[in-house]
Amino acid sequence: MRSSENALPATLHDRSGAAAAPRSGLTLALCAILHALTHAYGAMLVPLYLLIAADLRLPGVKYAALIVTVYGVVYTGCSYAAGILADRLDRKALLGWGLIVNALAVALMGLTRRYDLLIALAVLGGLAGTLFHPSANALVPAHYPKSPGMAIGLLGIGSGLGFFFGPQYGGWRAIHSTWHLPWVAHWQEPCLELGALGLVFGVLFLLIAREAPGAHGARATRTPLGPRLRWTVASIALTLGCRDFAGIASMSLVSIYLQKAQHQDAAAAGFVVGAMMLIGVVVNPLAVGISPGRRRLPMLAGSLFLAGITICTVPWFSRTWVLPVLCAFQAFHLGSYAMSDAATLERVAAPLRGRVVGLFLSIAGTAASTSPWLMGWWTDRFGPRASTQSAYFGPFVLLGAMMWIAMASMPLIARLGDAREGELEPISEITPRTMEPVM
Repeated sequence: MRSSENALPATLHDRSGAAAAPRSGLTLALCAILHALTHAYGAMLVPLYLLIAADLRLPGVKYAALIVTVYGVVYTGCSYAAGILADRLDRKALLGWGLIVNALAVALMGLTRRYDLLIALAVLGGLAGTLFHPSANALVPAHYPKSPGMAIGLLGIGSGLGFFFGPQYGGWRAIHSTWHLPWVAHWQEPCLELGALGLVFGVLFLLIAREAPGAHGARATRTPLGPRLRWTVASIALTLGCRDFAGIASMSLVSIYLQKAQHQDAAAAGFVVGAMMLIGVVVNPLAVGISPGRRRLPMLAGSLFLAGITICTVPWFSRTWVLPVLCAFQAFHLGSYAMSDAATLERVAAPLRGRVVGLFLSIAGTAASTSPWLMGWWTDRFGPRASTQSAYFGPFVLLGAMMWIAMASMPLIARLGDAREGELEPISEITPRTMEPVM
């Protein structure tokens, strides 16, 4: 039996909105690219911690990691407010302008070496970036009301691309730059280049993407979130958020571990951090496709369990095997995001999705975003032991344990209600080619 908060139809159509071409497929593709750029900005500085600390003469890695932490805390901490905006305003405009301001903040990071200004720009970037997930996770399923889970899975391709491209490009360009300005450090050059790319794409997004037909009529209902749904989502965030903490922490911990214990440079560390995330391009839509209906939550629990086992073993392997082990971890870890997002959003009515995503991120994401600083602080305390693999056993085991704790969220997600129409079909009947957009 569905709760009263979720009793509305998945989409509300109006005839005036149907007159304009929805460009559903193109809008989904553009949102996936925007997803990639958003996460690239959040991850590009991860392999550059040691370079930033040295260039700015910071007393420890944790101070460089704090820039990423501040960005992430603001990005997620303001998500519920962004969710309210996504349920009330034009989501295409929120996404386009959010990327433009985010890109501008990143580009300006490439022009200042004052630490206080870098922190201020991290706040600005986080405020702009916070608009993405509530808006995109509401806009994309609204274009595909019969297959919201698969739409979310395809949107997740951008996550894998961004987490791959951001650290990969940041680390490589910082070491192998082909141009140089006297007032720009090497670690700042990728900030300028990726910032300029985001500005261009943000303008293109505003010109080409489309809102879903009927969206304005759906927002006019001003459906309340309701206390029962609010507390259920908060409970999911407190448990499943352990997965988010471990996932974000793993990127910073792996980067520090590779450079200090495996003695690799920023380019090599950026390659590993980026390459381990690339598998998300495949596993996000695949995980949704092979877990329709009642299979989704059991498969989500299995993915979290296997991710926990895999991440614990990283410091036991030699440099040759670190990347394959991390790719295996990310296959389970990133696939769990697609399944949990799909399992949640297919149980929630369309007019509520922005606020549900925003509430989840404001709780789970804010806590998770503190992890880069915590990993920097923890590894700073190792002192001379930071150059040995054995020093990292504790941090990696902790991340594995947090993956297992996240399994407690399965019955809480089930409390949201039954999966809505369209997601009970097998993968052979719901694929990217057979998805039916709203008309």
